Amino acid sequence: AVAFADGGGRSPGESRSRVAMWRAGLPAPLLQYEVRTADGRLVGIVDFAWPELHTVGEFDGRVKYGDRFLRPGRSAAESLYLEKLREDGIRAEDLGMTRWTWPDIDGFAPVAARLRGQYRGSAHLLATRAWPDMRG
Repeated sequence: AVAFADGGGRSPGESRSRVAMWRAGLPAPLLQYEVRTADGRLVGIVDFAWPELHTVGEFDGRVKYGDRFLRPGRSAAESLYLEKLREDGIRAEDLGMTRWTWPDIDGFAPVAARLRGQYRGSAHLLATRAWPDMRG
């Protein structure tokens, strides 16, 4: 468990997603990856990234869109619209994006298939970032 732990996870959903990815045989992602334009402008930070495969992933818990996380003066509709613009900006950087929620984690196979469908690049890149050896 210690070898698998990563302080980059920001929520239990992200941590459980990593376990599901490992079980599904996906390559280990980078966590809290900064997506930037060619001139260095920050577009957004994504939960999971496989930049060499032009793919990012986001775990979406309901808390992210709840009232207590809204900025003062911003409605839920405005927050959702800004999140849509953020995703559009990330996709504009030639990154495929897959999103999932809590119910998807326990039956992760469809999410894993969507992620694999987004991968672009050489097959040898799938093993560029291996998971820690957890055989003890």
